[in-house]
Amino acid sequence: METYTLSNFPSAYSTIHIALFSNVTNAPEIRTRLIAASVKEGEEGDRARAEVDFGFVEAGLLVSKEHLLTAILTTLLYAFPSSPPSAPEPLTTTLSSLSILQETVPSSSTTLTPTPNTSTPSTPSPSAPTSGKPKTRSHNLHSEILLSLSPNNNITDSIRRHGISDTTTTLAVVRFGSPDVGAEEVWKGMNGVVEGELVSWDEGRVENATDWTRVDKVYKLNELNALKSPDVKEKKVRAVISSVAIKNVI
Repeated sequence: METYTLSNFPSAYSTIHIALFSNVTNAPEIRTRLIAASVKEGEEGDRARAEVDFGFVEAGLLVSKEHLLTAILTTLLYAFPSSPPSAPEPLTTTLSSLSILQETVPSSSTTLTPTPNTSTPSTPSPSAPTSGKPKTRSHNLHSEILLSLSPNNNITDSIRRHGISDTTTTLAVVRFGSPDVGAEEVWKGMNGVVEGELVSWDEGRVENATDWTRVDKVYKLNELNALKSPDVKEKKVRAVISSVAIKNVI
């Protein structure tokens, strides 16, 4: 699992945890829990929603880790719009400056013991808001990630294409949170929901799981396949990430 901090956003949403699971065996059960939690009322409903308070992303439609991080940043920029006095930095620069607090990837036979965070905690920017309700077009920020990944603004389509399905076996899980909530606690929550193998983001696992037939169809990349070029795949990756980055700009 990787943990990032984005101190320019409200503290309650400034820490982002992302995990990648392969060989997921309980996707139908997760979907059932999500649906049930959405309709339960009272304290029981609050508990049920808290237990599945994550973004569940179909990893087969991700072309890289940067693809997911771009969608997360796009989601936050839409949710917390601002008017900076000067032009914002390019998205690629912003992504490269993300602060990685820690990465812990236990094997399937070990118990998670997070690597101690020896880095100096980031200090919130003086201009960063400390609170605020996010602006969303869907239920919450986690479902908003799916909308950011989608090439259109149809919420139903975004959930169907980019969200967890009964056949999902490779799953990306995202959690927005406060710096006050530790990585170990977040991991315990994820591990209590997802039955699968936690794998590293940096071993080509995302790229190996990419379903290019589906990606070509969703992002309309078939014309690029006709190019007689050895770097067609790289061009398609950049096209997908760029479409997510500029979605809320145009």
